[in-house]
Amino acid sequence: MKKTFIKAVALMAALSVASINLAFAGGSIGHGDISVLDDKGQITTKLSGQNPVEDGALLVCDGKCMLKSQGISIVAEPGSKIAVTNESDIFKLYVQEGTVNYIINSNARKIAFYTPNDTYMVAEIVFNAAGSSSVKGFVVVDKEGKTEITVTEGRLVFATADGMKTVDANQKIVLAQGNVQGSNDPDYVVPLVGAAGFIGIGFIKGGSSDKVPSLSK
Repeated sequence: MKKTFIKAVALMAALSVASINLAFAGGSIGHGDISVLDDKGQITTKLSGQNPVEDGALLVCDGKCMLKSQGISIVAEPGSKIAVTNESDIFKLYVQEGTVNYIINSNARKIAFYTPNDTYMVAEIVFNAAGSSSVKGFVVVDKEGKTEITVTEGRLVFATADGMKTVDANQKIVLAQGNVQGSNDPDYVVPLVGAAGFIGIGFIKGGSSDKVPSLSK
């Protein structure tokens, strides 16, 4: 049991060092069994263990997998389809389908959430005043493309057509196909989108269910 624990600690330490080195080079480190897909949704490469991942590549987690960049870690559930692009001031996360947990421990960066419905939102990161040094939460995208972004610790602040919207711990925003769904339940923050669309964020043109939208914006 002791040897297993020591190995686990050593693995996480190695992953952290490698991810920091790659983050400075503009990349991310993946850990786990991951399939890399091409534009037609066909598997081109299978990764196992710890490997660098290409910015913008569509990845399928064959089991639970982790992606780590400077200041940000995400853990995706088995079967999730995701892509990431790591830049100096912003981390771009595209979730086509599945559940992805995120941990952000650098408020010097922003995070952009890309959805299967050809839109994206940029969030400012705010830590708790009590001294917590991370923002945590998860993203869930179902087969119909409805996207839920939940915050479990800390705060994310989004720019929307109705002004700045704050999502605190234990709140979430829900984006559905073509509109935003919510309720009077305090777990929902609505509305996020007005008739004019996102302010200062924009739309991603084109794309299909088998392709990753351009993460260059």
